[in-house]
Amino acid sequence: MAVLAAAEAGWPQREIARYVGVEQPEISRLLKRARLWPDVRERTPREVLLRYAVGEIDHRQMMNELEHWDYTFGGPPADDPAADVYVRGSWDQIERAGDLLSDDDYQRLFEVTAAQQAASRR
Repeated sequence: MAVLAAAEAGWPQREIARYVGVEQPEISRLLKRARLWPDVRERTPREVLLRYAVGEIDHRQMMNELEHWDYTFGGPPADDPAADVYVRGSWDQIERAGDLLSDDDYQRLFEVTAAQQAASRR
């Protein structure tokens, strides 16, 4: 995780947040999750967006990876579909990308993902 690497290199959270273009509390949450749950260090759509934001990957690499992502979609828990709870999927990270993803990029991902879903239903 790029954010974790920056923090471990001694960058202050506010500086990481400013560089990435998010608020400091989000950096704090990301770091807490990464420290408490090591499996969070695995690549996620959000991590891809952050790597692009800090210049670790270019736009083409970001879009290529996100266009080919095997997204999950949020909803009630699979074991209790009547539950009044929303379990997030990986697509939620795209929905909540904010300034990390342009409107055109979001539209492209939406179209590609919709086409992939339609093809998988056939």
